[in-house]
Amino acid sequence: MFTTTVSNRRWLGFELSVLRRLKFSSVAIPFAGQPDLGWYLKFWGKQVLDNDICQWAWWMSRALVENRGVSLSEEDVSLILSEAYVPRRRLQNPALGHAMSEMDAVWFDNVWLNIQQIENEHQRALAIMLALGVADYVFSFNSDTLELRRPLSEVFVALWRTQRHVIDNGKENFSVNRDAHEFIRGARADLLFLRLPRPTGLAGLRHSVIGWRETWVRGSADAWETMLTNVRGRLGDDVMSKEHYLHLVSNFLARAKHIPKWAIAHTEDGFLSAAELGDAIKQFRRIDVSYHKDFSDVIGGQNAYIITA
Repeated sequence: MFTTTVSNRRWLGFELSVLRRLKFSSVAIPFAGQPDLGWYLKFWGKQVLDNDICQWAWWMSRALVENRGVSLSEEDVSLILSEAYVPRRRLQNPALGHAMSEMDAVWFDNVWLNIQQIENEHQRALAIMLALGVADYVFSFNSDTLELRRPLSEVFVALWRTQRHVIDNGKENFSVNRDAHEFIRGARADLLFLRLPRPTGLAGLRHSVIGWRETWVRGSADAWETMLTNVRGRLGDDVMSKEHYLHLVSNFLARAKHIPKWAIAHTEDGFLSAAELGDAIKQFRRIDVSYHKDFSDVIGGQNAYIITA
């Protein structure tokens, strides 16, 4: 868990160090994932337009990016945690129990039901973000360290007390939950920041911790087939060959030609080289510069590139 956190922070630092060199006042992020980048860019006074087809990412972005300063009160927290450990006749979302203990599934199921009672959508987004932080806490333990865990409601309160400061930077920042192609076609921004999906696409996340997040946020696992159908034949689909992947990348970039500047982040993991990606980008734009960062000293690290065009 610690190594993953360090790697993520360094990756974010690399992204920010590159973006600091570019001149732009607004940015469109079609595959947002974790909203850390958008949150930092708000502090820089940038207008952030981000999107993700996954609702867990959308709600987190609503909490940190779209939110203009709404917070959760102590009364809100009490409502969210009310009877969190009290078992019901059956789980509202039975799929939760596939990846965690019965008692943990009860807690997350009850908290989800309580969160639905919050009327303000940005307060609801904050509650969802904190609950997902508790889930990260749960999944960071294994059978050898399980006895070190704290009660989940206690962890939620601790996260609430130390949560990130949300600011109003005077910009209309938006978070969208759409297919990336539909989002980018209508986005009006100075800069496209594109984190390319892995070749395994959305399907590769279904049975991971990220997949559990989506199942919890949606209240069931029923939406997965629809989501996978919606990305079929588009960037985010599961692909087997680099030729097919580059074809999907080109189709996406064709829809982003109206955005003046591009910054495209790529992880070189043996499937596709930065040079091959660069050739695809050159179909549309001259490449100005490519920034490289070696993450090989971090467990599971790779070479990372950000290509600006």
